[in-house]
Amino acid sequence: MTAGHDHLHDGHHEALMQSIQDPVALKHLRRFMTDFAKDPANITDEDASWLYAQGFLPEKIELYDFEKYDPSLFLSDVQRWMTREVNGDYSIVFNNKILFTQTFRNFCKVAPITAIWRNGRIIPYDDVWEKCITGQLTEPRKFVAKPLGGGGGGGVYFIEVGPRKAVVESNEPGRERFVLPVQDLIKVFDGARVPFMLTEFIYQGEFTKSLYPLTVNTVRMLVVRDPDTLLPHVVRTVQRMGTSSSYPIDNFSLGGLSAEIDIETGVVGPGVAAAGPYKGTFWDHHPNTGEPIAGQVIPNWQDVVAQMKQLFLQVPYIAYCGFDLILMDDDVVVLEGNSFSQVRLFQMHRPLLPDPAYVKVLKHHGIYKEPTFSGDPK
Repeated sequence: MTAGHDHLHDGHHEALMQSIQDPVALKHLRRFMTDFAKDPANITDEDASWLYAQGFLPEKIELYDFEKYDPSLFLSDVQRWMTREVNGDYSIVFNNKILFTQTFRNFCKVAPITAIWRNGRIIPYDDVWEKCITGQLTEPRKFVAKPLGGGGGGGVYFIEVGPRKAVVESNEPGRERFVLPVQDLIKVFDGARVPFMLTEFIYQGEFTKSLYPLTVNTVRMLVVRDPDTLLPHVVRTVQRMGTSSSYPIDNFSLGGLSAEIDIETGVVGPGVAAAGPYKGTFWDHHPNTGEPIAGQVIPNWQDVVAQMKQLFLQVPYIAYCGFDLILMDDDVVVLEGNSFSQVRLFQMHRPLLPDPAYVKVLKHHGIYKEPTFSGDPK
């Protein structure tokens, strides 16, 4: 057993890696092998061999505190990829933003869809698009355009439409900021190779806005379903914040900050980034604005947790999801769901596997393997 954690076993990462034979799991192992070979982290051959045997990508030797915490306490990259299968066929709900929005709008507040761009043409959902491109808006409107599938926040466009011009901001290199006549609004999608969804922009509440006012700062909440009781369990929550490096979004992979939220109290811890100029440092105050992060308390936090647990109960076919939430002053908007949530933004603070309820879910779905010993376990 891992010291201080009776639900974990020494060597469980290697046991999983050695047991992978099923075709679906092998698919994820091949993805891991490809990512491992491409990872630019500069590590020794010895470290590379150890990380590969455990199922971690080379970057994790910099991002995770393997000196403070036993490595067996961390969810590995191979395990994270295997969580993609937990929801089974229902994963499609999370892999397509239209389907997610149309499904979850029956149970919670979501960002309303204005239009879809596909194969070079716009499919409007209402008359708002037509009003935009014909200059009929009575007041400026703001929208967000995102690719329909995948994750990571890439290719996101913020579009503010007035009566004559549209101002566009993006995280796409070379298209960071530009202006179009409203009749040419469809040119936002020039060069796009995937379908896009255009939704209304959601204005965040004053608390999250105060953390960094130039981006919408979202909460990521990892929720799983107990395989026996079928009740939801909140594993971990973090508050994301944009920075000058991630602008105009709060994306953690592009230099935004992640700060752990105490699930019981709503108290926010220090922020940390996985990339960019603020990488690896824990910030009690925002590095750009100087605004306090650590010690802040999210208003009405227990109401947020209760609302997400209730949502899980209302959608019984989901078992594993990382929800992205926009906290308003008096409500919560569920922006999207991730069926195999990235875990760096959680585990740069502390590992996930000390949570027995989480490990129980992983065991149930074959993502945690107890090693076999020739003698007694340690």
